[in-house]
Amino acid sequence: MSRTILFVLTKGTGIPAYRVRINYFRRALEAEGYNLMEFKMDLSGIKKYLRYLFRSPTKSLIDLSRNADIIITSVPPLLNAIISYKVARKHNLPLIIDIRDIWEEYVKTEHSLVYSVGIIQKIIKEYYEALKYSSKITVVTEPMKRYYEEKLIIVNKIAIISNGTDTDLIKPSREIKRDTDLIYLADLNQPYHNLEFLFEAMKKENLTLIIVGGGKYLSSLKNTASDLKINDRVLFAGWVPYESLSQYLCRAKVGVVGRPFIKNIEYPYTIPVKVYDYLAAGLPIAGYGSANSFLGEFIGENNIGIYVNQQNPEILASSLATLVKEYDRYIERARVLAMKFDRKELSKKLVEVVNSILG
Repeated sequence: MSRTILFVLTKGTGIPAYRVRINYFRRALEAEGYNLMEFKMDLSGIKKYLRYLFRSPTKSLIDLSRNADIIITSVPPLLNAIISYKVARKHNLPLIIDIRDIWEEYVKTEHSLVYSVGIIQKIIKEYYEALKYSSKITVVTEPMKRYYEEKLIIVNKIAIISNGTDTDLIKPSREIKRDTDLIYLADLNQPYHNLEFLFEAMKKENLTLIIVGGGKYLSSLKNTASDLKINDRVLFAGWVPYESLSQYLCRAKVGVVGRPFIKNIEYPYTIPVKVYDYLAAGLPIAGYGSANSFLGEFIGENNIGIYVNQQNPEILASSLATLVKEYDRYIERARVLAMKFDRKELSKKLVEVVNSILG
């Protein structure tokens, strides 16, 4: 008799990185013979604040969960885990929580005023209750695993399932001319990309850039590029389906990933998904952000690009110019590294986790 898995997720625009990750999890679980159901919470507009205020599962979710053998959810947003936990506890179901970012650290600096009021602390407390209840927690990096083991005082409960890429969909192409220096994949509904710093660096060097992605910060970034008089060298491509991403990546010579220069372990503990897609297309990586970064370690240990931890656009500009000139030296090395992070293989780890719980 096949078992049924209920995914509790959030509605969103475009194809956010987490949704790509979930899609590959779903395919692997379906291939194993599991039945899948999905519930999407609507956090648009006023609904977001109401759901965070009350943090109660809807009747439709409670009813749907009666047919589930296990619940899987992914955070952020933390509400996914809290709602899933309440439903799982009500029906005595096992729960798997996939953590992609340490949001509770991020909010301390990005939403410091709301955090100081105390509402956020209540949400985080309930989130940690969900993590402690869960049968298994999956994270994307070793530093994140250590963080939650220490925070929750738990052992043998956290598994690492790295972010990755699809090396069949994304690959170097001889047919596509690499006519652009840089590319940046970004969910522009998020404020932490620090693209303004990249724009400042581009003023120092005559570099071209494609930004793939959309969101509420798109218009302000266009204005910034115009103010810096580099808008003629920046192409805003908008949202692109994951299946079509390769044709944009293969136009570029270097993949860029940035974060703010602030002391917040949310940033140095993770490696953004875009890094693996860059590698699959044969791109060296240019990263920038805070010091002691796991991304910086990854780039250095694999000799796959540069990482700038100084808030000086001239240093980034010089490093980018050098990397662009030497990009072809990295194509094969990047591709070989990407093969170690193929999403289809990584997703099998979640199948093993589910089997171990339901087996």
